[in-house]
Amino acid sequence: MNYRPLESLEDLIQASLDPTALRERFGLPHPLSEFGAADFKDGVCADFILGCVHDTVIEEPQSVRRKGAEWFLLESERAFFVACSEAGIDAERLRNHLRRCYENVEEGDQ
Repeated sequence: MNYRPLESLEDLIQASLDPTALRERFGLPHPLSEFGAADFKDGVCADFILGCVHDTVIEEPQSVRRKGAEWFLLESERAFFVACSEAGIDAERLRNHLRRCYENVEEGDQ
């Protein structure tokens, strides 16, 4: 873990805005590393996929952002798999997990 002291409150605020820096500072794994292989890369593609997961939870149901994230995660035929490949994530395993989660949410809404 990297417990270097921060210079000021401004440094703390800046560091809190960067999820990668927070994970590195506290020695936490990327939330999607559970779906990763030995070649998992904590980088732009993994962060983009995680951002789409967040958008499906946080955004309003009819928002363009949520619909786009749902399409990317659950329906895209190529984009999702390319991003997962670049991040070293098992795309089939992650997509199956997301579909099960999405189905459970839809059942709970009824």
